[in-house]
Amino acid sequence: DRSAILHYLLTRGRVPYLIVLIGLTIVLAFFVSRLRIEQEPESMVSRQADRLAVYENFRDQFGNDEDLLLSITHRQLLQPTGLAVVHDLTQRVAAIDGVRQVLSLSNARQLVAGPYGAVDIPLVPNSVGSADFTEEVRVSLQRNPQYQGLLISTDQQTAGLVIELEDRREDAALRRHVIEGVRAIMADEASRAELHLTGVGVQKIDVADLVQRDQGVILPLVVTILVFVLSVIFRRPSGVLLPLLTTVISLIWTLGLYVLCGFELNTITALLPPVVMVLAVSNSIHLYNGWLHLEGDDSQRIEHLVCKVRELFTPCLFTALTTSFGLISLTVSSVPAVQHFALFAAIGVMISLFISLTLVPVGLSYLPLPPPMYRTGTGLLRWSLDRISQATVHAPRSIVLVALLLLIGALFGLPRLQNNTDMVGFLRDDAPLARDTRFIDRHLAGVNALEYMISRKDGLPLESADDYAQIAAFEDVAENRASVAKTFSILTLLRPLHRAETDESWATAPPDPDQLRYELDLLAMAPDQSLQRRFLSADRTTARISVWLHDVGSRKALALVDRLDAAGRSIFGADYRVVPTGSFYMMTQDSNRLVSDTLKSFALSLTLIVLSILVLIRSVRLTLLAMIPNVIPILWTFGLMGYCGIDLSTGTAMIGAVAIGLAVDDTIHYLVHYQRVYSGDARAAVLLTTTRIGRALMIATLVLALGFWAGCLGSFKPTIYFSFLVGGTLLGALACDLLVLPACLILGSKARREVVA
Repeated sequence: DRSAILHYLLTRGRVPYLIVLIGLTIVLAFFVSRLRIEQEPESMVSRQADRLAVYENFRDQFGNDEDLLLSITHRQLLQPTGLAVVHDLTQRVAAIDGVRQVLSLSNARQLVAGPYGAVDIPLVPNSVGSADFTEEVRVSLQRNPQYQGLLISTDQQTAGLVIELEDRREDAALRRHVIEGVRAIMADEASRAELHLTGVGVQKIDVADLVQRDQGVILPLVVTILVFVLSVIFRRPSGVLLPLLTTVISLIWTLGLYVLCGFELNTITALLPPVVMVLAVSNSIHLYNGWLHLEGDDSQRIEHLVCKVRELFTPCLFTALTTSFGLISLTVSSVPAVQHFALFAAIGVMISLFISLTLVPVGLSYLPLPPPMYRTGTGLLRWSLDRISQATVHAPRSIVLVALLLLIGALFGLPRLQNNTDMVGFLRDDAPLARDTRFIDRHLAGVNALEYMISRKDGLPLESADDYAQIAAFEDVAENRASVAKTFSILTLLRPLHRAETDESWATAPPDPDQLRYELDLLAMAPDQSLQRRFLSADRTTARISVWLHDVGSRKALALVDRLDAAGRSIFGADYRVVPTGSFYMMTQDSNRLVSDTLKSFALSLTLIVLSILVLIRSVRLTLLAMIPNVIPILWTFGLMGYCGIDLSTGTAMIGAVAIGLAVDDTIHYLVHYQRVYSGDARAAVLLTTTRIGRALMIATLVLALGFWAGCLGSFKPTIYFSFLVGGTLLGALACDLLVLPACLILGSKARREVVA
């Protein structure tokens, strides 16, 4: 019997319960102390076996594609003093463990015509002391346009260092070690030149550091908000301590299980701690508010408390279930990080339900019943509830009409929603990585690259003139796109070699087959094969084309990929494979799946929540009425996103599924109480329900909204948008639950009576 179990827990079972609770919390807190930030964000990449296999094949053949880009700006760049800085930086960076090679002006080579064919000489002449040295450098650069935008800017004031990392996949700390080493060198050289660093690897490391920073800022702020709001509203130490203890213990248990499963925090699961803390406090507020309304002899307080817990058990259980269902629906995402966030946030909600239904009553069992002043409530909150209840009773049609007009306005914003992922664009404008990336993007050849692998379906080597004519044609199409800064391929090496061998330009078409094969053999005989192997496999069966892009998000990148795919099919025909890949391509494809995943998760959460409410209240009519005030605020939010130009991204795409699971909580509490007091008069039931439980609904929603808004101090725009919009959606849902839902109940009851009559 539930009452007997509760009575035991609140009497003889209190001490054993607290001992077990404290012991488990201490054990799990030990594991929480070992929580780490993900350095290799593999969980942010969707688990699609075909694309992952292609990317692994690409890395096996051509190595790591996450090059670092270091820019050096110097007023006298092409003079000996400026080139000395480039040389020193090249040497120091190349000496860092984990750097495979560094390409810069100081070590770049060029091919010139010699007495017996092409001769390999330095790009920068050795005649440093000559009077015409700077002019010789400029002539050399003009003769080698393949380096334009890569190693030298158009205005010749900024040089670029391309830092290639070793492909040591088993070494998770390699990237951080190299980047920290480069930044230490940059700090030493800051007085000699203006330096900037970017690249996919830098983005990953900086994102991990910002995740760590956000944990130290947002979590204390959430605690501060909870303490402040609970203090102002309940004005009792127990009203602060018990909900706060419930929140902290729920968080420790959730994160402890997360660590035990071997997971680390990333940009998505970084939302887990603040979200769990915010969600965990809701049931505690309802239980404590119910305790404040207890009446009777203090000697019977245990019996009164048992009755109150039993009364609130069902709505608290179903609010936890619907919130969990909304979160669980996100597991349809193909991105592991989203799946992990959804699963453990749902686990945290259920843990908080157990802690709330046990710890809060146990704590209250030690306290005398509160005085009558805490039962009725006074001030602005009581006045607001009285006015709201009167408005719903006297003007239900007007309330529904206003809500529908706002909904229609929001619907026009939905078509403006677009999916877009931009790691640099997600950062605050003053973030160092954002500044560096924008600078390098303006002065050099972009910051991201789409990679293409070209091969013949018959498996033959790429040695014919047609093979290379088609590669040249594909590059021409790509470079004519506004988003493309430059393309690089084996032609980047073959063109200057051909010019040095024959003194002829190879602009669009390759030479005759014999000459082509001869020049390929010359490249194969070069002492250093590292550069050639970046663009052509050792057996010549696969060629790589790197399409370097300006700093664009996934929306523009996806449009470009579609155009290049069509161009590839048209140029190469049915006899070739043209396969896009690379780390940036993987990110754009994940973004493309967000919309479909969002629709699936929202539909799933909506279905599960409708079924839950139907099981709870056992009325199809009330269930349908209950969904009106919950769907409306979600549509308001997405319409607002469309009007404000807020894109769907990995963070904001979760808003619908998370918000509807939370928004329905107030509806459940309202409907359960409405059914309890309904005796045939809907207006009277609405008045009683709004004034009696409206206070708890407003308190819980205010705490949830303010808790989510703490995330607005995060470092990532999707996190900021997610936090702000979920909080705003919850306030909109509260308004609908206190205005639209009662109005619908009154109108629905009236329509039902008319039909019966």
